[in-house]
Amino acid sequence: MKTLAYYLLGIFSLCLLNACSDEDNPTPEPPPSKGQEEVQKIVEVLKESNPEVSQFVEILEKVNVADLTQDKLTVFAVKNISTASRAAVLDTASIKNHIVKGSYTKDDLKDGTKLTSISNETLYVTRTEDDVQINGVKIEGNAIKAGNSYVYVVPEVIPMIEAPTIPLHETTIITKLPTGEALAGVNIEAKDGRGNLLGTFITNENGEAIIQHQSDTLSYVISKENFSNQYDGFLIAGMDENGNLIYVDLNGDGLINVDDKVSSDPYTYFVNYKDLPEDSLTKIHYMAEIKEEEINVSEVEALWKQSFETFLTQSKNMEFSLLYDKSFDYNMIEYTSSTFWDFAYQTIDECKKYLEQLTSLNTAEGWEASWNLTVDLGVIQSQLFGLYGKIAPLDNEESKNQLIYYLADLSDTLPIQLAIASRTLLGKIYLFSGYYEDAIQQCLYVLDSNISALDAQALDNLESKEVIWGGYKDNFGNPGGSYIHPVLLREVYLMAAIAYSQTGREMEVTEIKNILNEAFSIEGAEWKDYINLLQGTGSAYPYYRLLNIPIEQTGFNPNKHFYLPIPQTVLDIYPGMSQNPGY
Repeated sequence: MKTLAYYLLGIFSLCLLNACSDEDNPTPEPPPSKGQEEVQKIVEVLKESNPEVSQFVEILEKVNVADLTQDKLTVFAVKNISTASRAAVLDTASIKNHIVKGSYTKDDLKDGTKLTSISNETLYVTRTEDDVQINGVKIEGNAIKAGNSYVYVVPEVIPMIEAPTIPLHETTIITKLPTGEALAGVNIEAKDGRGNLLGTFITNENGEAIIQHQSDTLSYVISKENFSNQYDGFLIAGMDENGNLIYVDLNGDGLINVDDKVSSDPYTYFVNYKDLPEDSLTKIHYMAEIKEEEINVSEVEALWKQSFETFLTQSKNMEFSLLYDKSFDYNMIEYTSSTFWDFAYQTIDECKKYLEQLTSLNTAEGWEASWNLTVDLGVIQSQLFGLYGKIAPLDNEESKNQLIYYLADLSDTLPIQLAIASRTLLGKIYLFSGYYEDAIQQCLYVLDSNISALDAQALDNLESKEVIWGGYKDNFGNPGGSYIHPVLLREVYLMAAIAYSQTGREMEVTEIKNILNEAFSIEGAEWKDYINLLQGTGSAYPYYRLLNIPIEQTGFNPNKHFYLPIPQTVLDIYPGMSQNPGY
């Protein structure tokens, strides 16, 4: 019996000894696979040199590649902006579709090549010259060496497809100097009809870049440091035999004038294959070298005054058409609105350009001149807000709040005359937005300042005391006076009266109407009579909407025409904007 006990005790001790031995010497981790080591090298290289793919790298670090035996790989790293927008698509599983077995230089990626990912998906290479696409997604730049592998940056997650992507269309972009020589190194940022980025293409030594795409529509912008495709707002079309620049006739009327100026910089080109028989097109664009010019404040002021006078005249003409011209037909409002919108934003861009020039001087003269332009810019934006209820590239609430902030800042920082003008514009935006108490507060501030006085002859008087902001010549002579004063004291009274009326304070309304009756010999008591005091300022139209007064013009529909239509081209460019009701 003792023998059996000793035997069992020995067995127990042996088991205990083995258990202790296992704890002291755990089973060693298997060494990393060749694939793991190679992926780690890729991660380290991208962390050090390519922050633009940092989100891709974060996912790559978490991928299980313990069974990957290849130490030569090709990785297609997705840029952050695309990764963020496709977070539901790119994860530790789908990222394996971006890792290819074998290391391929860019020369190895020939047209028709099939690649196999470590998830055993097939990736198809299509190539035109130096333009390489993987399943239709364009590679950006050259290969990045990492260990035995190569990494390429792509703008978006690569989709898995069952066959090679065959482009529907091929657009060749050619860039030249105005003299006709090829211009290499021009960046072409292209998007398809849905706004998806196709990539940035660069013109070769022949000034050519080829964009292959599936979409029937294509948009793109061109850029090159120290070069521009515009001069003074016109698109360049080459150079004549005398060395003068030729400009693009945008509207095709055979004339080069202010109507051919573009409304944005950079300018967006569009290609539409929907109604074309061919599947390929060639587009030629010209770019001139930008030369630094000495900025002369008085010259800038003179150029801007000419542009602003032209805008105010166009605004006055628009007001005349919408309210008073009996031959105007609201059935043509889309064309009228589109023309005015384009011109207004062209003028805004011009103002911003001059502001940048003046402030870059960092002199007292330059800053003082810039203050005047900031108020002029507020005038344009306020008129646009009154006509459309929004300002590009934002929609109602955003554009309203941005404009309120801008005008409030001017009111607090500018000298007194400019600050009063800004407060008047601010009061107008408050009124248009239904903030009646805020509108009253701004109007009372202006009225209490006693900076101006009512004058029945103000629109024919350059130096009238009623002018809060103005003094611009009417270049066309439509009814309303010889001068255009976009901010007059009479409008402050009108704004206050309307705001009081909307809040039920009829005693204050009557008091203001009596002041205007005496100053302008108004016999009637209808709101229209007071609004018509603004005829010739370009500011009358929105007040008809505020007071829901029908406009007696052909085709006018009160359910939609109180706001003007946003041009369709603008809605296409700025998807955050929406069309006004009824259009």
